[in-house]
Amino acid sequence: MNIVLLQGPLGPFFADLADALAQQGMVVHRICFNKGDWHYAKADHVVNYTEGADTWPEWFTAYAAKHDVQAVVCYGDSRHYHRLARGVCDAENIKFFACEEGYVRPGFVTFEEAGNNANSLFPAKFRAGTLSGQKKPSPAKIQQIFKHQFWFATIYYIVKDWKLHGFRHYKHHRSGNWASEMMAWLRAGFRKQFITRFAEKGLTDRLVQRHAGNLFVVPLQVAVDTQMIYHSRFDSVEDFITEVMRSFAAHAPADAHLVIKHHPMDRGFNHYGRVITKLSTALNCESRVTYAFDVDLGVLLENAAGCVTVNSTVASQALEAGVPTVTLGKSMLQAAGLTAVCALDVFWRKVPSVNVLQIQQFKNALITHTQTTGSFYCDRDIAAHEIAIKIVKILRKK
Repeated sequence: MNIVLLQGPLGPFFADLADALAQQGMVVHRICFNKGDWHYAKADHVVNYTEGADTWPEWFTAYAAKHDVQAVVCYGDSRHYHRLARGVCDAENIKFFACEEGYVRPGFVTFEEAGNNANSLFPAKFRAGTLSGQKKPSPAKIQQIFKHQFWFATIYYIVKDWKLHGFRHYKHHRSGNWASEMMAWLRAGFRKQFITRFAEKGLTDRLVQRHAGNLFVVPLQVAVDTQMIYHSRFDSVEDFITEVMRSFAAHAPADAHLVIKHHPMDRGFNHYGRVITKLSTALNCESRVTYAFDVDLGVLLENAAGCVTVNSTVASQALEAGVPTVTLGKSMLQAAGLTAVCALDVFWRKVPSVNVLQIQQFKNALITHTQTTGSFYCDRDIAAHEIAIKIVKILRKK
């Protein structure tokens, strides 16, 4: 069987997956869209796509027919080339698989047929009770992921932007070049080690001591996350922050406190301090809002009255802790009927109850049917082997 790998996580994970699929008797094709993809590529057939983004569906349709492609695997189902490839797969009856960072972290990665997050088939199957019985995987013990991510990302972007790359028509899913990416990661490390490490020392304890039971936690998304771009009505993270803060200031109880937590993967790329300070002043709620990077989410959620997010993995953690949660984007938790259905203005004062038993059932099923043991960045062979086994099993049933 012929399997096509499109863009994968930054680094050599898709090379590992190609090896694992080959060991299962599959013929693997890797399509590279830029020199960074090419640098990490390894497969039976490594092919460079150098034409424009608009001609990609036609080109890929012809390629899939010529090579009798049975399946496509990608990382990030909402990237431009991947969304178009999914359309081709739907039209040509080709299996489409998508990987993502783990819905449950650490120790897991996400692997699903048809799509992830708002495109996932899992919520509908959960609500319908049509999930088949499978063995629940266990998380891997993963350490030092950041170090691997930093070097993989740096190398990828340096090679991608090499002037003699020959991929001049390539359309990347995020702005910036190798220098801006490397500086962002260095900035992230500096902020963590030399700023927030000291500025936020003891902050979690102070928030709990002063506001336990009245905390509303707002975990932010990465600015270029597909949840923001494709699965929400917000134009930016700033727009989301603005709507939440205005609603909080106008409708939340006077003793409520808002904690806006920056996403760790976006630490070096964006900072919303000025936006939040300006809004707090304009809304006259400076003493009721805290913007933080490294507070302990687990501890805060144990003492929280509610959680507000676009579609963050923290929402699952919050619900599991019994914290009422509202998602303002297209969320699989929302699709499964687990989040609050009331308007945000109402949520602050009339937070609904949480069915913790149902949430636990959902999490167990989520891990069983969408999560794979391992990591994309270190100890990669574990996840690569497990995903390869899943792909082959599904294809042999086709």
